[in-house]
Amino acid sequence: MAIVFSKTIFNNLHKLRYILLIIAYFLVLWAPIIFQSFGVIDLVSDISLIVLLFAIVNFIRKKNTYNKVFTFISFMIIFGRGATVGIENDNAIIVSWIALLIYFCFFLRILLIEVWGANKVNLNTILGAIAGYIQIGVIAFALFKVCDILYYNQAFSQPVEVSDLIYFSFVTLTTVGYGDISPVADEVKAFSVIFAMVGQFYMAILMALLVGKYQQEHGK
Repeated sequence: MAIVFSKTIFNNLHKLRYILLIIAYFLVLWAPIIFQSFGVIDLVSDISLIVLLFAIVNFIRKKNTYNKVFTFISFMIIFGRGATVGIENDNAIIVSWIALLIYFCFFLRILLIEVWGANKVNLNTILGAIAGYIQIGVIAFALFKVCDILYYNQAFSQPVEVSDLIYFSFVTLTTVGYGDISPVADEVKAFSVIFAMVGQFYMAILMALLVGKYQQEHGK
């Protein structure tokens, strides 16, 4: 009975995978900003990242090729993040963030394949497209964090916290460019240009794809 009940819960969680993924993304984006003034931003950032990792595992849980690998990697990342709390060893912190970066890149590939391979446009397709766009911003955030660590917190025009990097990543992705935070290191400048271009191409290609699928579906 308990096994059947657990299986039902897991199946329902998988059906809601797109919604849960979006919720996890917004937790990652907003929680560090909301709790920045409370002095617990590092703890909140770690918790929100762990929630996102579990949302990703739930999303790919029924994909046999990636299921066990992603589950193992996610727990290794969670363990690594926990092990670096309070440690000033930059190498351990960099390895942890690079692992997150690689993990997010692989998941973006899985997400886009599922969304772009959908036969019809429905709520999951739209949520998946939104999640893909946010995932690119999360990848930018992780990459900028690695760069900032490598440059000893001098990669930008001012010292930046996690919330600042999240803000800068999405301002860059959307090409808003307020200019309050700007890249100083050459590599960060190059990555900023790349993500600004990716953000525009994603929106253009995505809209064309969704409109084309919608017209194809309703034209039959």
